[in-house]
Amino acid sequence: MENNRHAIRLTENMQAPLNPLRGPAFLQTYKRQFDRMQDFIREAAAAQDQLESVVNATGQILSNAAFRALLQAHDLGTLPSILTQGSPSGGPNPCSEEQQGRLCFTAEPQLFGGVCTEALDLLNDFGAPLKIFPLLREVVPSRQVEIVRLMIALDGVQFRAVRGLIALTPRSQLTNPFARRKQYEGISPTQLAALETDLAKVSREYLRAASTHGATVLHLIAVTSYFDRILNNPKLVRFLARYLIAHLEVYQKLLDFRESRFEKRAATV
Repeated sequence: MENNRHAIRLTENMQAPLNPLRGPAFLQTYKRQFDRMQDFIREAAAAQDQLESVVNATGQILSNAAFRALLQAHDLGTLPSILTQGSPSGGPNPCSEEQQGRLCFTAEPQLFGGVCTEALDLLNDFGAPLKIFPLLREVVPSRQVEIVRLMIALDGVQFRAVRGLIALTPRSQLTNPFARRKQYEGISPTQLAALETDLAKVSREYLRAASTHGATVLHLIAVTSYFDRILNNPKLVRFLARYLIAHLEVYQKLLDFRESRFEKRAATV
């Protein structure tokens, strides 16, 4: 921790800012964050579906000896590795369903100034307002890491967003589960509980998507470049159109997809 840019500024007596987050501002922050996560989840799912359809289609046509011979004859016999590895879907998550999207601690987490060292390590290469750290102390280490990962994946560690995530943290993940919860003008306890449930669900989905989307995009770039060469080869296109028309449509959709969505920046965790 001696070389951590944030740890060296932490002190035990740091206090969270006292100014409350007003109800309308709270809802605005929540909606902006929630919508961004949902948009990314849809984008990541579309990219994953596109990759899976191409991998599955290619696995089928590689059993066609005549097509394999054509690929070899036109110096296209070496395929991107993802096309020869079967399904691109990730393996099972070692965490339970409730823990998916959060770090699974296998040992007692270490704290520095009340903040999990894992969270501090993640933040070391990112700018972070000093006033977020008293807020992080209000939640357990696994939640601290989850919040930091969400902020990094959302491309910025912002105080207002962190405060909103702390406010919508389940009571079981608070450092003091019996602490009095903050109330917001115009938001009933029932509404606040519903926001907490919805945010927890979308956060898990977002972190799962963010953990694989970068690799998915890289695979898509590789396979798109490969099939771009195939679909610019008249002999190969004629063969596909005559014998494997359904597969040709899959590859054309891949090239169309390139022009729209998957080349956007991938979130990182």
